[in-house]
Amino acid sequence: MSESQENNMSVFESDDTEQFEVSKKRVKGNKSALVLLYSFIIFLILVVAAFVGSQAYFHNRVAPGVHFAGSSEVSGAQIEKVTDAVNRAIENTKIEIKDDSGKSSVETLKDLSVSVDKSATVQNVMRAKHNNVFTMLMPWLQENVGLKAKLDNESMDAYIVKKFVSEKDRAMPYTAKFDSSSNSYVVEDGVPGRTIITLPVREAIKRVLENPGKTVKVTVGSRKVEAPIKRDVAQKTVDQLNNLLSKKITLDNGDSKDFTLSKAVLASWIKIDADCAKKKISYKVDSSAANAWLSKELAKNLNQQKVDQEDTYNKQGKFILTTLKGENGIEVKYSKDFANKVVQAVEKSADAKLSVPTNVVKFGIEKKTVDMRVVVNKSNQTISVYKDDQLLKTFPVCSGSNGYYETPNGTYFIYLRYRVQDMRGFNRNGSRYFLPGITWVSYFNGGISFHTALWNNVGISQGYPAKYGSHGCINMYEQDAKWVFENCPRGTVVEVVGEQPDGPVR
Repeated sequence: MSESQENNMSVFESDDTEQFEVSKKRVKGNKSALVLLYSFIIFLILVVAAFVGSQAYFHNRVAPGVHFAGSSEVSGAQIEKVTDAVNRAIENTKIEIKDDSGKSSVETLKDLSVSVDKSATVQNVMRAKHNNVFTMLMPWLQENVGLKAKLDNESMDAYIVKKFVSEKDRAMPYTAKFDSSSNSYVVEDGVPGRTIITLPVREAIKRVLENPGKTVKVTVGSRKVEAPIKRDVAQKTVDQLNNLLSKKITLDNGDSKDFTLSKAVLASWIKIDADCAKKKISYKVDSSAANAWLSKELAKNLNQQKVDQEDTYNKQGKFILTTLKGENGIEVKYSKDFANKVVQAVEKSADAKLSVPTNVVKFGIEKKTVDMRVVVNKSNQTISVYKDDQLLKTFPVCSGSNGYYETPNGTYFIYLRYRVQDMRGFNRNGSRYFLPGITWVSYFNGGISFHTALWNNVGISQGYPAKYGSHGCINMYEQDAKWVFENCPRGTVVEVVGEQPDGPVR
């Protein structure tokens, strides 16, 4: 082999060696890259798994970085723990108010007419940061949650003024009030006085709602003010209310009973609100008050017990008269829907008649045969009782006095009876009379009846109505009035005949 050939072979061997070394390095480099790639993939998988796991864990828990009541202790809490935290925060949230005279008082949110929506607050805490899945788990991104609440500034102002200003020192508005003596609304006078500047309290409430669970101190001042609502505003309201009361709201049971709501009842349903901040007076018909009254009173006024009708016949079967008119049984079916209809009728300020839903039981008809007849003879001051035209008894009596109270002639029937009754009425001069415990009363003509008259034994014994006469009734001895009561039922015919005597007949 020549020298040149040997040199060439050396060159080839050298190239092959270098290529082998390069290939070997490349293989090692590729393996390292693959290891790095696989490690990165595994890392990503672990990160994703951790992220997904954390998302699942905090799905029904408070996210990291959420603060409530000045603390992050709720982070990771479930709804039960959050609810407890909200309740504690509400309980511990207080406003310490001090006025310019040194008087102080510690008030709760409820005292100051702040209505906290506990459920909404709990949900706000639970949902905080949950709207972004990437930032939700980052505790360094914080979010504060306050109390969800509704403020009633007017009620709060009134409460604070009442708390810090004595009644005699307060400024009172002209307003409307119901006067029971005149049965109408009148203007109630307003007066100047002292009031509290409550703006610092309102601002303190806003701050403490954002970070509840602590006591916030606030100082308030006072100032002199005129009556916050003027007379002309109150008079306008009075006129409107009296116009409303002038309308007749009548309720009936669809049968024979009805009644009209009184002005006093309507006024008891009307709630008047004097808004000193807005310097106006408003009113509304309170459906709750209407419902409370109607639910108790409708049945009392409109229910009626079933009364079977009594028709009287003589022995020959001839109809004489109806001695007792039948009435259907009525039972009110009350509901709040009906109360709302009544309220709407009142609000329209117009006359209205409404029928209450009811259950109705029809009355029956009872046929009665009556064979008794009583003849009142004014001429001889007696009554004679007949059965089937046969005389049974004759009793001495004293009838109505001469003139205005003379017992009127005519044919009537006994329609109403009482074993004992207190009698009331008016004398001719307009004065009242009262006769308690009158026994054995049998009415036959309006308010005229047969009854015991223990005070008039002389008038009965003499038959002297011109001197001892009644207000029209037939005065009797007790045993005689009792006999008539026990033997002459409803439907007994009563005939009043004869002439009024001028003197005693016995």
